[in-house]
Parts: sequence; structure tokens; C-alpha cells
Amino acid sequence: MDNPTGPDISADTAPEPAPRTGFLVVGVGRAGGAIAELLAAAGLDGARFAAVDTDSTALGRLRRTENTAIGARLTRGEGCGNDLARGAQAAEQDVARLRQVVEGVRLVCIVAGVGGGIGGGAAAVVARVAREAGSLVLGVAVLPFRYEGPLRHANASEGLQALRAASDAVICVPNQGVAAMLDERTLVTEVFDAANVMVAQSVESLWRLLHRPSMNPLGFADLERLLRGRHAESVFAAVETRGPARAREAIEKLRTHPFLQAEQMLADADAALLAVAGGNDLRFDELQEVQDQFQRLCEHAQVVTGSAVDPALEGRIVVTVIATRGGAAPLAAPQAAAAAQTKTRPAPEASAPSDEPPMRFESIAGDDLPSGRSGPKFVPPAPDLTDSQKRDLAQRQIKNKLQRKKTTQTLFNFEVVSISRFAQTEPVKRNGENLDEPTYARRGVALN
Repeated sequence: MDNPTGPDISADTAPEPAPRTGFLVVGVGRAGGAIAELLAAAGLDGARFAAVDTDSTALGRLRRTENTAIGARLTRGEGCGNDLARGAQAAEQDVARLRQVVEGVRLVCIVAGVGGGIGGGAAAVVARVAREAGSLVLGVAVLPFRYEGPLRHANASEGLQALRAASDAVICVPNQGVAAMLDERTLVTEVFDAANVMVAQSVESLWRLLHRPSMNPLGFADLERLLRGRHAESVFAAVETRGPARAREAIEKLRTHPFLQAEQMLADADAALLAVAGGNDLRFDELQEVQDQFQRLCEHAQVVTGSAVDPALEGRIVVTVIATRGGAAPLAAPQAAAAAQTKTRPAPEASAPSDEPPMRFESIAGDDLPSGRSGPKFVPPAPDLTDSQKRDLAQRQIKNKLQRKKTTQTLFNFEVVSISRFAQTEPVKRNGENLDEPTYARRGVALN
């Protein structure tokens, strides 16, 4: 809880080290701080919530988060004026303070509106510090509304790229997609509030995924395997449904969810986590239907599924999805995992020498394989030749070399034209050569 009169922005003092925890949400900038405040109000057990900003006034409005002011010497407690470089510099000035915020945390979720100077500039620095401290870092980048203009959209593009490079994975939240779900006459404040609430609900579903007891659990290890070190493009969403057709409706909501960018992101995903939670009335056929339908949306992805029963969800089911595509290290297929294990096994003991010639392998183009993929091709050893066969082979090679076509100069039938109106101008000469004449004419090269 911060001081009601506003946070201390002195650069000479640092906050006391926070207690260690498994889950930390860091809101960077004004939008990120507002979302962190919403989550702190929800009272999620075992989670911490922090806010990082240069704006002392914005931090002073946050009552439930651990507030850290940065860049006091640079900004004097004010904002960064949509300047990404200024936001990054403010964070770099107080890396030691940021390191204390993330110290000892297994999973750090960084929420930022990347169109602004703090969210777009400082969020990547916070992510880097957290990864250096050994945390798994998940970025949630809130993209600006269309009306916010080219500067904030350019900031968002650059800030997103920096955040993705510093984080294990980044989830993009398009504010414009949230606006499309609301009535066009909705008030501006209501649109912003709805966007913040939707982001907060998604982060809350991640906490539920990691902390609620379940029959088929998905935990930190699953999330780490999916995200660690990939710098991948990810999507993250949670939906809630009721009624007799709630399983089918949940899949339909996922299909049209603005955070999932319609179906294309899911269709291109190579790995995904799917968690289904419900009350004591959750049926097995509903679990099966959600799994089957979701696998159809992510037909090329390896889907890891978890399920949980929570009495508080009586009459409802909540489906949470995290899907990734691209990145440096997708989930290994069973064959790839087996191959990796084979590489680490000790070499077998040497066996007795064999009279058989060794087998060779060479790579071949993907077009030569039925599936279009590259792979090794067996090449049999050369047969033993008699002396007579060796002489015949050598003679054929020499004959083929002598019969190769000699290289000749090709004559082009170019039409010779005059230099027209430049004929009376003073020629340009250098070292006795008239440079106005074509090179082939000066060098005597025959064209016709």
C-alpha cells in the first residue's frame, strides 16, 4: 500500500525486498498499473502485484499495488511524453530497484500499454531484469485503439518488438478488438474499463491455472516447457459459459475471441495449453467435447490439457487457452525427444572390425522426399573394380572432358546509331580516349 500523499520518488532510497512468491504481476505505465490494481482488488492468494511508472501522480492513485517510481532524476516525477527512449532510460537508471521487485519470483507477468513511452520503453527493461533474475517472463502487451494515431501505433510496434526480445513469450491484446465487441455508442470510459477488465480476467485465469487443485493438473512446469526461452508469439484467453450447451458455446467463444485474432493464430499454433474448470456438475463428455473441438482449431499444435473441479464454478465452465507459434524452441515431438536422448547416450563399445564397406549418408533436397522434407538418403559403397574396368573408366572420363564444348564469344546484332544532336558538342577525352564513343568501338570489339 503506498502513501496517500504520493509515492517517494527519491532515487537515493530503494524499497525493502519483497517476500518471495511464485506469481508476480507488474503493471508498467498507466494502463499496466490500472490492470494490476484491478487484479490486486480480486484478492488472488499467493500472488503479488506491483506497479512501475515515472509518473508520481498516476502511482499515487494506486492503493493496492507495490509501487516503484523510476527515473526521478530524468523526469522529475512526470511522464515520458510518449518517448520510448526516455522510458527505457528511466528504467535503466533504476535497475537496482527493479531487481528488488522481481527477486525470487518464478513467474513474472508484465502488463503494459506499449503505445506509451513508459509501457513501450520501460517494459522491455523490466522483462530483461526479471529474466536475468531467473524468472519465467510472460509479457502482456496492450495495443492502442485505432483512433490513438500514428505515433502511438509506431511506439506499439517498436515497443512490442523490444518486449518480445526480452521476454520468454508475449501476448498481444488488441484494444480495438475489445471495442468491436461493444456497442458503438458506448462511452469512452466504459470502453477503456472493459478492455482493462478483459485483460485482468485473462491474467486471473492464468493464476487459477497454476494455483487451483485439479484432477489433471497443469502447473508451472507445463507453462515453462511451453514458453521458456522461445521469445514466441503467443495468445492467451479465458471464456466462461453456462447452460446445457456450455461446452460447444465455449469453443465458439474461443473461435471469435478478440485476443485470439479470430482463427488464424490458433490455426498456425505449434503448441498450446488448454485448461477446463467447472463445478461439481462438470461432465466427462463436456471435457471430451472441448478437447476434440479445440484440437480441430489447433490441428497442427501439440495440445496439453488439464481439468479441475471447483465448487465455486457450479453451473459454469471456464476454459483457458495459451497458444504459441514460432519462437526458438517449440515443444519437441516424441520422435525428436527420442533423438535428443540418443545423442546424449554414451557411445557403444567398439566391435570387431568387419569386412563390409562402411555405409554413407548424404543430404538430399526436400523435393526428393514424398513429404517435401529434407532428410538423409542411403548411398551404397562403390563396388570393387578390376584393373581393366578401372582403365576403361579413366579413358571414358578423359574422353568426356575433351568433348566438352569450348566457350566462344557470342556476337550480338546491335544496330549502330549516331549520337544525334550531341554530334557537335565538345567530346570528353581522358588519356587520349574519346569517352563519348562506346567502349566496344574504342576497344575494337566486333558486334556486327
